[in-house]
This record gives sequence, structure tokens and C-alpha cells, in this order.
Amino acid sequence: MTDFEHYVLGEHVEDFNDGIISRRELLRRVTLITGSLTATLAVLDVMGCGSTPSGTQASPVSRASSSPQPFATPPAQPTTDGITVQPTDPRIKVETLTVYGKDGAQLMSYAAAPASGSAAGAILVVHENRGLLEHIKDVVRRVATAGFMGLSIDLLSRDGGAVKLSDQAAYAAALAKRAVPDMVSDLMQGLSTLEAQKGIGDKLGITGFCFGGGMVWNTLVAGAKVKAAVPFYGPKPADITNLANTKAAVFAIYAEQDTAITATRTDMQTALQTASQKSGGQPFQITVYPGVGHAFHNDTGARYNAVQAEAAWVATVGWMRKYVH
Repeated sequence: MTDFEHYVLGEHVEDFNDGIISRRELLRRVTLITGSLTATLAVLDVMGCGSTPSGTQASPVSRASSSPQPFATPPAQPTTDGITVQPTDPRIKVETLTVYGKDGAQLMSYAAAPASGSAAGAILVVHENRGLLEHIKDVVRRVATAGFMGLSIDLLSRDGGAVKLSDQAAYAAALAKRAVPDMVSDLMQGLSTLEAQKGIGDKLGITGFCFGGGMVWNTLVAGAKVKAAVPFYGPKPADITNLANTKAAVFAIYAEQDTAITATRTDMQTALQTASQKSGGQPFQITVYPGVGHAFHNDTGARYNAVQAEAAWVATVGWMRKYVH
């Protein structure tokens, strides 16, 4: 079983323990990965799966009072459709960027840019293990309201992406079986496409969420030439040795209650400290947001927390504005 299959299994177990999915749904999701109910039961036994009753939902969270931002931020309440910035928003324009994999396959993508036509740089947004859904497209549009060109690609484009694999558990199972180097290659192609856009050049950043946060780490390990990176609660790659060579300014976001992933932050900090020493002081920051769990930024999910999501996103935009230039 691959590292990402283990990660996806862990997410399903966490959803069950938090009461977000039923035991029946847990068994279905895990069996999509293991291939048999017998294997599923054995895996869940090893993982010590809890038995929290299903049906518990996260309570809506009121936004803390704060000064309005000049760019789009996460909503004050959870959403059902994932849309907070309309494609017709006058601050932005939805773009058509053609991205090809190294094998020549055209990758499914979504892009947006400031309506002014002048972007401060470009940010690649890496989706969660559910694919290029409306929420991620909305994040791309939020990026555009902040003055950057934004782009996201579906890492299962060759299989029809989230459009075809609309069962989110099936999408996650298929994604978990894809080789990490192949996914990194597609992300590198996305960065190359952004680099080729007028006025962008090397003014590149990357951010991602959950699985996507892990892919941000993997892309940095692979030597991505980006100015800044912001992984949101990303799982630690199998081998982080080359992270010590990154020249990116990294702002790593973790959630206090996301104990398994947050526990890896010390290893990441050590690697980033080495990278900073090698580069003569390249900045990095690690922040653990209190009182929240995994995926707290996703306003379509049960763990959404408006207060901390806004705080993390405002900090992300500030980081990109400071170092992507």
C-alpha cells in the first residue's frame, strides 16, 4: 500500500471518528482502496478505528470581528456549493490556460486573473483528494481578487477528473494509487505554464490543501522553482531529504486537532531551518491554528471554521504578496 493510500485511509477513519460518515460509508470508501471487505476489516482493525456514532455535524461558526480585506476571504458561514466569488465578479476574469503533461495529455484546469490584466505573480492551487471541485475553483478566484493569476489542475485528468469521478470516495481511491512523481510532474507543468504567461516569469507561488498540502511539500522536495509556498495541513512526504535544498519562502499551516499530521511539523521545521541556513536566511514560518482540525479551511466541509480559515487565508495572501515578486 502506498503512502498516499495510507493517508487517504486515515482521512476516511478520521471522518468516521468525527461522525461525518457512517460505518457503512467507511467500509465502502476503504474497500474502494483495499479491493475486498476482508482486507478492509483487517486494515481498520490495525488502524484502531473508533466507533463514534454517525450523524454529528459541525456547528456553524460566526466570524470574529475583523477589518474587511480588499480581497476575497473565506465566508462567514459554511457553503453548500463552494462558491463565494462568482465567475462574473468584476474584480477578476476567468482565463483559459492550456496545460499539457509531459506525456502530451491535456490536463483539466481552471484559471483566473485580476480584471486589470496586471498580475503581481501567479499561484498554483493544489486540490484536496476530491479533485478540481467548485470550492477549489473558488479558491483560484480568491487568488485573483488578491492580485495574482491563479491556476489549478486536476491530477486525475487522464481519468476524466472530478467531473467523471463524481463519487468523492472513488476519486480519492484512484488518486491514492497514482505515483507521486507523476503527480509532481503534472504540477511542474502547471508551474511552467504559469511562468510562460505575460508578466509572470519566475514570480511563482504554490499552495494546497490536505492531500494538496502534501503535494506542495512533494513539489518542493522535487526542486520546484517557486518564490513562496503555503501548504495547508499537508502530510509529510516519504523522503524529505531534498526539502533542505528548497529556496522557497515556506509558510506551513497546521491544525491543532489534526494531531497525526501536525505531529510531523518538527521534521519539516528541521528541514526548513537547514534550507534557510544554506540560502543565507531564506524565511520560513510554521503556524498551528488553535481549536481546529484537518480541512478547517474548506467551507463545504464539516470541519470548517470561519474564524481560523479567514486568519489563515489572510496570512497566506500576505505571505505571497511579500515573497512572490
